Amino acid sequence: MFEPVIGLEIHAQLFTDSKIFCGCSTRFGASPNTHTCPVCLGLPGAIPVLNARAVEFAVRAALALGCVIEPVSVFARKNYFYPDLPKGFQISQFDQPLATGGALEYEVDGRPVRVGITR
Repeated sequence: MFEPVIGLEIHAQLFTDSKIFCGCSTRFGASPNTHTCPVCLGLPGAIPVLNARAVEFAVRAALALGCVIEPVSVFARKNYFYPDLPKGFQISQFDQPLATGGALEYEVDGRPVRVGITR
């Protein structure tokens, strides 16, 4: 007998004044390509700087889900081609994420259900 395992990748829009890796505005409604900089565009030599407020939101969410906050966290560039990825890379946390473990707990028909978080 097999147990199905389903993976979900969840994205959230954070209410921060600037983007996660640069100081560009996150204000909605501006003309296209007006909130960009060398970091956003992935230009050579552009060094990303992590938004501390975004990290705070991530830690709060991780604690609410019962995750372990790791003492060391690393962001890395994952290079690949995809039509909606003009920079040719994505910044991700595969090897050393900010938090691990935890679970989402809820009820269905009055019975508790626990869905574990792998990463």
